[in-house]
Amino acid sequence: MKIIGIIMIILFSLSLGVMVAEFKRKQIKYIDTLIYIGEKILFMLSSTSPETEEIMRELESDERLKKFDFTLKNENSPLSPEENDKSRLLFNTVGKYDLDCQISYINQYLGHFKMLRQQYQEHYNSHYKLYLVFGLFAGIFIAVVLI
Repeated sequence: MKIIGIIMIILFSLSLGVMVAEFKRKQIKYIDTLIYIGEKILFMLSSTSPETEEIMRELESDERLKKFDFTLKNENSPLSPEENDKSRLLFNTVGKYDLDCQISYINQYLGHFKMLRQQYQEHYNSHYKLYLVFGLFAGIFIAVVLI
């Protein structure tokens, strides 16, 4: 019975490490979605200059964005509040300024989020194994202490 408890502690701790690594992957995927949205808006503005409502309809009908929260409450966003504010600004500028200003802002937005994605990816690549190992060894440590 004691061995089952030890194994459960180790597995629980390891699962916490897996959850942290998955959260980091979720951040990268979310940023990929923001970049996709920015590139899609930029393409639409550069090619056809549609009205704001048409841009939003196009984004909302995109299969890749079916799960994206366009209300921008960001309750499900894995990003920091500051990064969520920057993503919100993209939607607030579309249709408010002249075409050149919108394109310029979207290019800045894309540059920022591409750089942020690269930072998150580098962090994930260099740390995800550490999350798993730390989770495993924390579980082993707790099990040894309890024995």
